[in-house]
Amino acid sequence: MTTREALPGPGDRLAEQAAAALRERVGLGAAFSPRVAIVTGSGLASVLARVEPAAEVAYADLPGFPEPTVPGHDGRVVAGSFAGVEVVAFVGRFHLYEGHPPAVPALLPRVAHALGADVLVLTAAVGAVSEGLAPGSVVVLRDHLNFLGVDPLAGWRSPEGGPAFVELAGVYDPELGASALEHATSRAVAVSYGVYAAVHGPSYETPAEGMFLRGAGADVVGMSVVPESVPAHALGMRVLGLACVTNAAGTAVDHADVVRVSEATGHTIAEILADVLPQLGG
Repeated sequence: MTTREALPGPGDRLAEQAAAALRERVGLGAAFSPRVAIVTGSGLASVLARVEPAAEVAYADLPGFPEPTVPGHDGRVVAGSFAGVEVVAFVGRFHLYEGHPPAVPALLPRVAHALGADVLVLTAAVGAVSEGLAPGSVVVLRDHLNFLGVDPLAGWRSPEGGPAFVELAGVYDPELGASALEHATSRAVAVSYGVYAAVHGPSYETPAEGMFLRGAGADVVGMSVVPESVPAHALGMRVLGLACVTNAAGTAVDHADVVRVSEATGHTIAEILADVLPQLGG
């Protein structure tokens, strides 16, 4: 793995400060070193149904962490064990459409990395762009399209002081993705690989925009993930993206529907992770 000294970064100590505060508040000190970090999307706190929590900490108690303003994003950190694997879970995320700069959502993978995690599981509620994806189905991310209007690594520097030129050909770990797809299929879950289109939001896409995204190669669309997955990849973390489809392509949607479908599908994603995580090894 890339050494910490050779990693790019934004040049602040917020992640290290938040990690130290988190260790202090969970009462586990330096002994708390999770292997896996999980981020839950809108209504997807149910992904953590299988976690045996050791402690919880509110985002408001951590340096640099604002409180989420989006329904379905609780704003707390859960430290515990998931299928025998030590994890830290961020229940709720931050979005650019809330008025945050990219540095804020990037805090989640940065803190996870500072705690020692080398795997990041990103869950998200998404709308279908490809025909045939039904609400409640799961999409394993294999790539993304960044239509946010900003690169998550803008302002980051390499150890030599230059811009953080990071190769993005393998942001989403193929082995983790294949394992998730295999176990989801064995559980008879409606699952497929897909490409995630990240848009700024908070408005949903127009019909013409949906057609454009489909033509560009997207399968699903959302307003998050990329501000977390790219920094995680830059830090040498393996990323697994699991998206819950909340509405079929071309159908009307509101946030209440998103949360409702996500809450039901989160339990399915939990079962998939219960199969995948114990196989990480090492």
